[in-house]
Amino acid sequence: MTTGRIIISIGRECGSGGHEIGEKLARHYGIKFYDANLIDELVKGEGLDADKLHSIEEKVTGNILPAHKGGFPQDKKVLMDKMSKSDRLYLMEKGLIEKMAKEESFVIVGRAANAILKDNEDTLRLYVYAREGFKIPRVKEYYHIKTDADAKKEMLKIDKARREYFNYYTGQTWGSSDVHDFMIDSSLFGIDQTVDIITKLADRKFAMQKVS
Repeated sequence: MTTGRIIISIGRECGSGGHEIGEKLARHYGIKFYDANLIDELVKGEGLDADKLHSIEEKVTGNILPAHKGGFPQDKKVLMDKMSKSDRLYLMEKGLIEKMAKEESFVIVGRAANAILKDNEDTLRLYVYAREGFKIPRVKEYYHIKTDADAKKEMLKIDKARREYFNYYTGQTWGSSDVHDFMIDSSLFGIDQTVDIITKLADRKFAMQKVS
């Protein structure tokens, strides 16, 4: 049963413009936008160090079995002792994303949201990728990198961390069509036309839900 909420989750390759696309989609629909600022929502009233959480977000810092496979012991004290910092952060973000999905419309980038919201009918799950020639200039500008070679290294490092995080905690494959409703090459259309294509797709999906 549809609730009338609009939730768009975006997986993305480094340099593909996923953040910018997400911002423009949120502005188009007049809804909230979450990316790294999800940490700020998480720490409200919790007394947590936002800077420390940002430093480990979307990274795997331990090597015990991931939560989705039931590898954690049942006893809560033992559980907390065994979990790494990234384990705790993943579970906290997962809980917050699931809570928000019951209460509001929003656009979210990364944070394994495509897998976390896989059973949420109000969610359109996207994956944005792009050709290397499109990504490298964007990465150079954003990270203040001088050479193409160094930009490529940075892209590979960031995407490797995102892939390991997503695969480890969800049991799904990052960038796979299995966990996305629609995959789009932003270098083929450019950022604004990619946004336009996605809004048309989203409008159709959510309009169909209203009458179903």
